[in-house]
Amino acid sequence: MPRKLGLVTIGQSPRKDLVEDFLKILPQNIEIIEVGALDDFKNREEAELSISPGPGETLYISRLRDGAEVRISKEKLIPLMQSKISYLELAGVDIIGLLCSGEFPEFICKVPVIYPDKILKNVVASISFKGKSAILIPNKDQVSYAYNKWSTYLEDLEIFPISPYTSDIDDFIELGRVIHEKGFRLVVMDCMGYRMSHKNALKTHALDAIIITTRGVLGKVISEMF
Repeated sequence: MPRKLGLVTIGQSPRKDLVEDFLKILPQNIEIIEVGALDDFKNREEAELSISPGPGETLYISRLRDGAEVRISKEKLIPLMQSKISYLELAGVDIIGLLCSGEFPEFICKVPVIYPDKILKNVVASISFKGKSAILIPNKDQVSYAYNKWSTYLEDLEIFPISPYTSDIDDFIELGRVIHEKGFRLVVMDCMGYRMSHKNALKTHALDAIIITTRGVLGKVISEMF
């Protein structure tokens, strides 16, 4: 009988763009159950009315079922995430993976829950590196948040906003050229929305850079656990 993996996106499911990358990493005999924190909203207008960030709230970025980018308040998102995690627990999954590299509190669940943010931070913290680092984030309004998040782990860093949902491959190729010209040697793609194809596009010019993706580290940890 196949073991079950629950995946929770902060947007809407299904996320074929995500799962297709995971399937290249995960063992073949795993049943994947996807849920989205925003699955119960009928349309974009209803979702944005309920979960758009207000003053002082933390901005997260995700995708709706139709592919549209959506702005989400972390504070309003947390109870929706808890509801979906509880659903997956009742569905009998063995492990739950959060499909977001944002910072979250510990959710209530008896099943192991994997937090990509914690994995990503600890991977970077385990690397002794004093050179120039680039952090990729989805939106320019997250620059200050990202700097505060990563300056604890990296000394010489620059934040590059580039959306995984509205940018095309050529945008990533051009960013790879900038990364190369500026001499960045470590790149952290701090969003679950970044595809492996985006990493490959960066690599067309940023050949000397070490590029760490949220999808890659999460997929490998899930594989190890299974």
